[in-house]
Amino acid sequence: MSRKISLRLRVTLVCGVLLAVCCLLLTVSHTYSAYEMADAIEATPLQPAQAIGACETGALSQLPMAAVSRPARETFRMQSVAAMGIIVVSGCLMVYWLTGKALAPLRRLDEQIRGRTASDLDTPLPVPASGDEVAGLTVSFNQMSQNLSRAFQQQKQFAQCAAHELRTPLAVLKTRMALFRKKGLCTTPETAALLDVLEEQTERLSALVNDLLSLTNLDDLERSARVDLSQLLTQVAGTLEEAARAQNIAIQLEREPVTVLGNAILLERALFNLMENAVKYNRPGGTVTVRATRAGAYAQVEVCDEGLGIPPEFREQIFEPFFRVDKSRSRQLGGAGLGLSLVRAIAELHGGSVRAEAVQGGGSRFLLVLPCPEEAQCKI
Repeated sequence: MSRKISLRLRVTLVCGVLLAVCCLLLTVSHTYSAYEMADAIEATPLQPAQAIGACETGALSQLPMAAVSRPARETFRMQSVAAMGIIVVSGCLMVYWLTGKALAPLRRLDEQIRGRTASDLDTPLPVPASGDEVAGLTVSFNQMSQNLSRAFQQQKQFAQCAAHELRTPLAVLKTRMALFRKKGLCTTPETAALLDVLEEQTERLSALVNDLLSLTNLDDLERSARVDLSQLLTQVAGTLEEAARAQNIAIQLEREPVTVLGNAILLERALFNLMENAVKYNRPGGTVTVRATRAGAYAQVEVCDEGLGIPPEFREQIFEPFFRVDKSRSRQLGGAGLGLSLVRAIAELHGGSVRAEAVQGGGSRFLLVLPCPEEAQCKI
């Protein structure tokens, strides 16, 4: 893949080439004119001087004029080439500096756009008073941001309404099925099998509805409590102990006392989803290694498994809602594909991030990074 060149450097190179061509043409033209003048001077007959010092003048006049002017021609040519090089280099440096000044508003706009997230799309960028293309680009970006913000709000409202509307019929179905089973109306094996399937699918739908509600209600929750990540990891490991034992999987915790500011319920949900996936998609008899450390102003939680791993082209897509790498296996293991997207939403809501990496020898490694403010850090 060819290396990308910045617009500033491209403008500098183009101007440098044009400047070099102009200087070269000017140098060739002046050199040709100077040589023509020198040839004309050489062709003009000179009379020897009849004054004092005639012996010296006579000695010089005996030399051919071409031999006298040749060093001067060489000096003139070298000076012309050197002057052309200095002018070209100085011009390129000047163009590079001027383009940097001219593109400074565009660079500031790029930095402002890069810092935007879905949560602040409705906040317009300040429009420069220059009235140039950069100002027009800023206005266009603000319009696009407003449209995207409205689209996100409509999507969020639709998910909230759909989830709320689905909760009631699902609750009714679960109640009726539980009552049907309690009354002992499953008189045939076929009826019992059908009821098992209905209960299983109803539970899946209920989990999906709960995940949708969690994704759409994250902004409404308080996120200023002191949360001990090592304590949360212990709680989550205890919750998953039975599921891990059923697959002969060991959960190994390596943690430091790290405290962050946030919402304990959301952070516990994020850690639970990461560790649950590590148990689900691990190999039988494997190990789930969880490490909690502090690196500077950030707390890091690593969740490693010994499963098949995630292909490189899917390591970013797995955090998208409803995305599955292996759809058939994911459906067998349950889940709707919202677990990792919920983890990313929780991480970004706390000012952090999450990413997936490969593990040498097989498996996956998920790294959850959360800011650890100075007032929330624990002394080790």
